[in-house]
Amino acid sequence: MSRLTVIGLQGSGKTYLVKKAILDKEPQHLVIDPNDEYDGYTRYVPRFTDDYEKLTQEIKLAIKKLVLPNCWSLEQLEKSGKDKPKRLKLLVIDEADLVAPARTNINSMLRNLIVKSRHLRLDIVFISRRPTDLNAYIMDTSDKLVVFKQVGYNALKTLRALKLDSDKVIKQLDYAKHEFLLFDVDREYKKYTLDTLDVQLL
Repeated sequence: MSRLTVIGLQGSGKTYLVKKAILDKEPQHLVIDPNDEYDGYTRYVPRFTDDYEKLTQEIKLAIKKLVLPNCWSLEQLEKSGKDKPKRLKLLVIDEADLVAPARTNINSMLRNLIVKSRHLRLDIVFISRRPTDLNAYIMDTSDKLVVFKQVGYNALKTLRALKLDSDKVIKQLDYAKHEFLLFDVDREYKKYTLDTLDVQLL
């Protein structure tokens, strides 16, 4: 099971990429959809996007009521000898910086879910606009990173820490062509567009 973080400015193509390259290929999914952008997909639209404390409690409840009951752990598989029909295989959290903002303690329920995601056989995708908006734990524990064009000293400095000189390549990405860098687990990267993507993201 994999964890992926997708970083991109508004209009860069990150939502389109997640829909076409990930969600359309996995019907057993759930999207946490604060901006109400995933019509036609299985989703949960939070109510308290403008109140971090209330949103934290809402996300904890969503994980407890919607995510965990629909997963099927390795122990459950071993005990039953067969997979759970229609088990949840993919969780996408859009605007993840609302749920796990930088410089705050990460939601305990979300952190626990990240730690146990492989045990639960659950892929998780986090989407955010800037790396500086997102809790560092999210990017640090992701197996792969997709990074679209970024601007701003702090955002590029954060991305340069992934791989020396990657910030220069990120600055040169073509926004109109929706170019992005895909960083692997070793933080080596390659440039792609959705049309040229030749590897699975999860």
